[in-house]
Parts: sequence; C-alpha cells; structure tokens
Amino acid sequence: MGHIDALIDTGSPFTVLSTKDIMTSRLSIKNMQHGETVTLAGFRFFDCPIREPTLYFRGQDGGLLKIDLPLIGALIPTKIDKATLDEVKHIPTLLGNDFLEEQRFTLNFNPSGRIAFLER
Repeated sequence: MGHIDALIDTGSPFTVLSTKDIMTSRLSIKNMQHGETVTLAGFRFFDCPIREPTLYFRGQDGGLLKIDLPLIGALIPTKIDKATLDEVKHIPTLLGNDFLEEQRFTLNFNPSGRIAFLER
C-alpha cells in the first residue's frame, strides 16, 4: 500500500484508514461503498471493513514492527464526487484506542520536551 501518516486519536474508539490513503493504494472506493455508516468532520462515510491487513511501523532505530490485524475500517464517503473527495482528502488515517489497547501500546507525550512516541 505504501507509506501512511496516521494521527493517534485517543478520543476515537476506532482505527480507520482515510479515503486519501485508500485511493493512494489504488483500491476502488466505488466497490467499497458498504458497511456501517459513520459521521466524521461533518461527512458521512461507510466504514468499509478490510479483513486481515498487515501494518508495518518504523521504529526510531529504523527497524520495522509488523502487526497483523483481524480487521481495519476504511472511510469511504457515502457521496463520491470531485467536491467531496477534495474536501475529505484532509481527513487523516486514525489510530484509535482500539488499536492502542489491542496491541498494548502506550502513548508517551511530553509537550514541554516536544516529544511523543508509542511504546510497547
């Protein structure tokens, strides 16, 4: 799929791939217009399930951490047109609390030191 920048969202119970990241992967978003509907940032999306994805995370030392998940959601707009796709491209992939808890990650955040990192 390629490189994805994700936002760690401790206010979100769910982890989802953004429309932009799905489109970058060259998956057909028109074929993914199914699943539960959710609202995010004023837009309605299908939370299309992607089964058994593998995610890789690059560590500070440059090494890769491989994580196999049973399921991850993909945010697919319920309305697909140029205007909507232009607007939703600013919504990032989200790593929610489900991911942090299931994978036993701790989010370390020190605003005065301008440091944030995940630790397992």
